[in-house]
Amino acid sequence: MRSLPFFLASILTLLVTVCCHDLAAASRAPEDPRSGQISAVEWSEDGQFLIYTHMKTQYRFHLSSAVREEFGAAKDTPAPPRRRSRRARGGGEDLTGTYVGRPTRGRQYTQVDSPNGRWEAHYENWNVVLKEKDSGEKIAVTISGNKDIHYGTASWVYGEELGQNRAMWWTPNSQKLLFYRFDDTDVQPFHLVTGWSKFNTVHYPEYYPKAGAKNPGAQLMVYDLASQEITHIDVGGGSDEYIYNIRISPDGAVMLVNWTDRLQQHLKVMAIDLETGACRVVVEEQQSTWQRNSPDMRYLADHQRFIWTSERSGYSHYELRNLAGERLNNISSGDFQTAGIDFVDEEQGQIGFRGYSSPINPYYMQYHIADLDGKNHRRVTTLDFHHSSFQWSPDKKWLVAQYEEVNTPPSTALYSSDGRLVAKLAEGDPATAANIAEMFSFRSNDDQHEIYGILYKPKDFDRTRQYPVINSLYGGPGSNEISARYVANPRSENNRGYLVVKVNNRGTGNRGKKFLGAAYRRLGDIDIQDHADAIRMLRERDYVDGERVGIVGFSYGGYMAAMGILKHPDVYTAAVNGSGVTDWRHYDTIYTERYMSTPQLNPDGYDIGRATREDYVKNFKESGGHLLIMHGMVDDNVHPSNAFQLIDALDKGSAPYESRFFPNNGHGLGRGAGKTQWEFFDRVLQPVFKGRRISL
Repeated sequence: MRSLPFFLASILTLLVTVCCHDLAAASRAPEDPRSGQISAVEWSEDGQFLIYTHMKTQYRFHLSSAVREEFGAAKDTPAPPRRRSRRARGGGEDLTGTYVGRPTRGRQYTQVDSPNGRWEAHYENWNVVLKEKDSGEKIAVTISGNKDIHYGTASWVYGEELGQNRAMWWTPNSQKLLFYRFDDTDVQPFHLVTGWSKFNTVHYPEYYPKAGAKNPGAQLMVYDLASQEITHIDVGGGSDEYIYNIRISPDGAVMLVNWTDRLQQHLKVMAIDLETGACRVVVEEQQSTWQRNSPDMRYLADHQRFIWTSERSGYSHYELRNLAGERLNNISSGDFQTAGIDFVDEEQGQIGFRGYSSPINPYYMQYHIADLDGKNHRRVTTLDFHHSSFQWSPDKKWLVAQYEEVNTPPSTALYSSDGRLVAKLAEGDPATAANIAEMFSFRSNDDQHEIYGILYKPKDFDRTRQYPVINSLYGGPGSNEISARYVANPRSENNRGYLVVKVNNRGTGNRGKKFLGAAYRRLGDIDIQDHADAIRMLRERDYVDGERVGIVGFSYGGYMAAMGILKHPDVYTAAVNGSGVTDWRHYDTIYTERYMSTPQLNPDGYDIGRATREDYVKNFKESGGHLLIMHGMVDDNVHPSNAFQLIDALDKGSAPYESRFFPNNGHGLGRGAGKTQWEFFDRVLQPVFKGRRISL
C-alpha cells in the first residue's frame, strides 16, 4: 500500500495540473497576440502571493496552493518617465581617476584627474604631463616622446580591437600614475587622405600594423609623485605580445593587467606590485584556437574572491577564484554555453545565470541556479522554449519567465527554484501567430554541426508565388545572427517584396568552442559555405526563386557578401559589399591573427580567404552575376585599398561590377548607402512591391 505522503503529493500534483490547464484556458484571447504576456508583477511581503496584471485584469496567485483568483481591475499605473538621451561629457569617475572628454573610435582619453582632485594628467605632444590644479605647476613626467615613441597613449589597434580607451591610471591615493609607453618605430604607417570634397586634401598617416607585419611594442610604467621616479612594470609587452585591460580591484588594493601572446591563445591576468614593478599570475588560460581576451571577472563582497568566466571545458562556465591565484571550485558545468550572470546572493550562497542549455534547440535561452560552492546546479526553466523577461521573488524561491519561439507567441510561466513548472500564468494562442518567420536547420557540409537559420516572410506571404531572396549577414567570429524570440512583425526587406534569410554560420557564438573554433584559420571558407548551403536547401521550395538571390553585409558582412558571390556564383545573383575586407593581409594584427594566425604560418588560409583570387573572379564573370562595391574614402578601420584591390582584380579579369565611394565617410557609410543598395537590388532582382514588379 502506498504511503499517505505519497497520496497527498499525488493530489497536489493533480491540482497543479488542473490549475495549469484552467489558467491556460482562461488566458487565451485569440484576437490579441499579447494574450500570453503579463505585467506589473509584484510579490506580497509575506511571500505567499504573486500579484500581476493580465489583459487589464489584476490577479493574485497563491504560491502554496497554485490557485489563482481575480483581484480586480488593473490599476492605472503611470508610464515610467522616458530617459533622455544625453551625451556624457567625460568617461566617469572611478578609483583610477576622473576621465575627461570623449575619445574617438580607437583612441584613448587624453586627460585623467587624480582621485583627490589635485592633479591633472595629460597626454601632450607624445608625452605625459602633470598639472597641479591650484597652482598651475606642471611636471614633465616624460620628455623623450616623439612620433615613434609615445607615452600616455596607445596604438589605434589597441583601442579598436582590445577596447583600450584608457592609457593613464592613478592609484586611489593619488600618489602614483601608471601609464603606457608605445614604440611604433617598426610599424609601417598607412597613409589616408582626407578632404576629398575640398579644394585641397590633407595627408593622414596612421600607425596601423597589418597581419603578419611588425607590431608596436607596449610597456607599462609607473611614476611616483613623492620620489619623482619612474618604475618599469615587468609584464612584458614586446611586439609579439599584448598588455591591456588595466584595472583595479573594487577596494583599490590590487591593480591588474591582462597579458596575451601575439596569437592570443595564452592569457594571463597579472597583479602588479607598484613599488617594485614585479607581477604575479592570478589567472592563466590557454586554448588551441584563440582565448577570449577579457573574460568576465565579478568580485564577491570580500574583494578577494571573484567569479571567473572560463572556457577551459570547451564551453563558457563559471569558476570561483581568488586574487591569491587559487581556483577554489567550479560553479557551473555542462555541455552548454553560459550567457551572463543575473544575480549573486552571498547570504544564500547562490548564483543565478542564463545559458543556452536546451537539448531541443541550442538558441533557446534557459535559466540556471547553482550554489557558489558548485553544488546544487540545476536548470530552473524546464520547458524547452526560449526564455526571457526573468523576474524573481525576493526570496529567490519563485521565477516568472516569458517563453516563446520564432513562430510561437509568448507565454508566461511560473517556476519554482528547484526547476518545477508551477503554472502557466498566461498562454499565447498559436492561432494568433504571425506565421512570418520559420527557424530551419541543416547539417554542415563536413557533417560535424547542425546549422540554424531563420527565413523571414512578407506579411501577405503567398506560397503560390515565387519570391526573390536577400541573404543579409555579418557572420564574423563570435557574432550572432539569429534569435529564437517570437517574430511578430516583418522585416523592412519583406515589405519590399523579398524573403530574408539569416544564418548562424560556423564560427558564430553561443555554441561553445568547437562550433566557434571551426572557423579558425578559415575565414571566408566555411562561414560563407554555411550561408550558401542554406540557400541551396531553401531554393528547393517552390516559393523561393533560386535565380534571384541577393547577399548583403557591411564590414565583416561586406567581406562575406563578396566571398559569397565570388566563391558561390551558382547561388547568388547579386551582392552588395559595404566597407568589406577583401584580403586579410590588409587588416590589423590583433583581430586578424586572433582568428587566422599569421600569413607566414597560414598562407593557404589567407589565400583561400582572399576575394581577389583569379579563379574566383573568373567564375563570377562566367556566372553573369552582379556586384556592388561601396566604401568610405577615409575609412581608417577597413582601408579603401581593400575595395581598390578587388576592383583591380575584377578589371584584370574583365568582370563587371558597380561601385560607389563616399568622399567624407569612414567605416560607416550613412544613409546614402541604403538608398544605393536598394536601387541596385530592386533593379537586378525585381521584386513584386505593392502589387507590381519593380523594374528600374
